[in-house]
Amino acid sequence: MLSSLTIFLESAQVYICEILLSRWGVFGITVKSCCETGVGVLLFNLLRRRKKFAFGIDIGHSGLKVAVFRREGGRKVVEKLHLRDFPPGVMAGGKVMGEDTVVEAIKDIWRKETFPKGTLVAAVPGGNVEVKRIRLPVMDKKELDRYVALEAEQAFAMSFLSLIIDYVILEEEKDYMDLLVVAVPRDKVALAKDLFYRAGVDLHVLDVKPLALYRLFTFLGGDKLEGLSVILDIGKSITTVVMVLDGEFLCAREVYVGGDVVTEMIQKEEGLTYGEAEALKKEKFSQKPHGKKILNKFVVSLGHELKLVLDSCRLWLESVEGEVRRVFYTGGGALLENFDKAFEERFDVEAKSMYYLNSERMMGERVEVLDRYSVALGLSIRGAVI
Repeated sequence: MLSSLTIFLESAQVYICEILLSRWGVFGITVKSCCETGVGVLLFNLLRRRKKFAFGIDIGHSGLKVAVFRREGGRKVVEKLHLRDFPPGVMAGGKVMGEDTVVEAIKDIWRKETFPKGTLVAAVPGGNVEVKRIRLPVMDKKELDRYVALEAEQAFAMSFLSLIIDYVILEEEKDYMDLLVVAVPRDKVALAKDLFYRAGVDLHVLDVKPLALYRLFTFLGGDKLEGLSVILDIGKSITTVVMVLDGEFLCAREVYVGGDVVTEMIQKEEGLTYGEAEALKKEKFSQKPHGKKILNKFVVSLGHELKLVLDSCRLWLESVEGEVRRVFYTGGGALLENFDKAFEERFDVEAKSMYYLNSERMMGERVEVLDRYSVALGLSIRGAVI
């Protein structure tokens, strides 16, 4: 039976709890060592004293990224950023292939760094996460649970019994209701829990990357923008696309186009090894022979995936004049020289780093540093508000 408050999994050690119905995100999987009732958990999270520090952990294809947020009165500031690079093959195709390496990386960073006590929030590792807004006729909860489960089954082509599903009603009118639905394969949730358990680190909340990115977007002031905005978090092999309409979360999808596509094209054109191509990519490759052509091919690939995501959100765009007004990019793959110019020239749309919105809120960190930590920062902001 679906529940918008609590879904128990594996002896109730992992559960989804809807705590915060605001721009900061509505999806969280809290990990505790004992079984508590849904009401008890909800009251515990709402009434407990907030910790001064919050940690966001992103297990990405390139490495383990940690962002530490500190509360300073009514302000929230970035305290520290940490990175542990992964060797090739640890993550592949949105899956964790080297679990032992990830566990050791978590252990290592917690052993070597002096972290104060705080709320720890991590993202479901890898891809294959569905987050979208849907509109349905008004129906009772039993019918709604059944319909949401069916939607999730169709999105993943698997039984709802194999999924963790949560939703929240955003708006309810006489004839329709708008929902935000999140679905994650159950085995990915169990894996995330197991990684931190083996590392001996207490995980408090498990979130999803699209909502973490949206949370950072609103923290930087993006929720004040009108029209349709797109967030592109370009990783090593996966790009997370988040659509935002008039400052509100619309839909998201993870697509298998990332920085590795550029590396592979450089390999082919220049006859280099993977390592040599990766090094060249970081050295103003757009000025090299074939560089501009490769960058344009990459931008076209991203644009194709972006159109598919737009088509899936078409219901919500019928009343919007024009198409995408602006694109905000982030992630390690966004560090490609002249990426913004190539995107703007190809699609005639403004393209800027997400930190262009308000880099001052990041306490002076350079954009090229922050871009690699965007998911971790969004996760730590979640920990700072619960």
